[in-house]
Amino acid sequence: MSDHPIAAADKLVRAGERHRYRLDVQYDGTDFSGMQWQPDRRTVQRCLEEALEPLFEKKVRVIPSSRTDAGVHAARQVAHVDAPIQRPLASIVRAGNSHLPPDVRILSAELVNQEFHARFSARWRGYKYRITRVPLAIGRQYVWEFPQPMETERLFELAKSIEGTHSFEAFAHENPVERHGYECTVFRSEWQIEGDCLTYSIEASRFVHGMVRMLVGSMIDYVCDRRNGKTILQILESGDNRNAGTKAPAGGLTLETVGYGTWPNSKS
Repeated sequence: MSDHPIAAADKLVRAGERHRYRLDVQYDGTDFSGMQWQPDRRTVQRCLEEALEPLFEKKVRVIPSSRTDAGVHAARQVAHVDAPIQRPLASIVRAGNSHLPPDVRILSAELVNQEFHARFSARWRGYKYRITRVPLAIGRQYVWEFPQPMETERLFELAKSIEGTHSFEAFAHENPVERHGYECTVFRSEWQIEGDCLTYSIEASRFVHGMVRMLVGSMIDYVCDRRNGKTILQILESGDNRNAGTKAPAGGLTLETVGYGTWPNSKS
């Protein structure tokens, strides 16, 4: 992947003159090649940077909390941007949205100190994965249509086994070695079933690339008696992603929230 065209953004805006803004952003990932900037690709980061340039009168770099993949959605993604001039918060939202396509929206803007970093200040993140067992006409781009029979009750036990601190190397998408390793602490992992709709919620300290979709696909494979019949814990202990199940489609996954304090249900 080529370098971002303004990778040296800090050099464009001298430290004494910059203003850091937190942006909460929502997007429909269907027609995007992911969050992160890529040459000659439509990405959320590119759209945001192009929309903010007229407002701040200079190219700026948007730093996201999570680099969602192609086709993955975000109900509330967090990013930050360093700007050379200060603008009213309402103007950032209004003017930014006026230059954005309809599948991306800035929900809010906040002036923050230089210590805030959208990615590295985050303490946890939450995703939801949605499955429907019947075909949908409306909202089908936000779910995985999976009509095959399954023992849904077994999903609850599988989900709970994921909670705690584990190495998730077996659930990492084939990719160069994760810079920060594979260990993640999962605070919450549960399925909710309402009629023909299944929703998987997971909240963790961090996620490795492809982790949620690999987990969902592996759980569905297991309850449908497909693949090798290994439980989630057995796959975790193997450390080998060849033991994991099918990677669930991107469209069913949504980044729901990014937390910058203690996980809300923590006992500490």
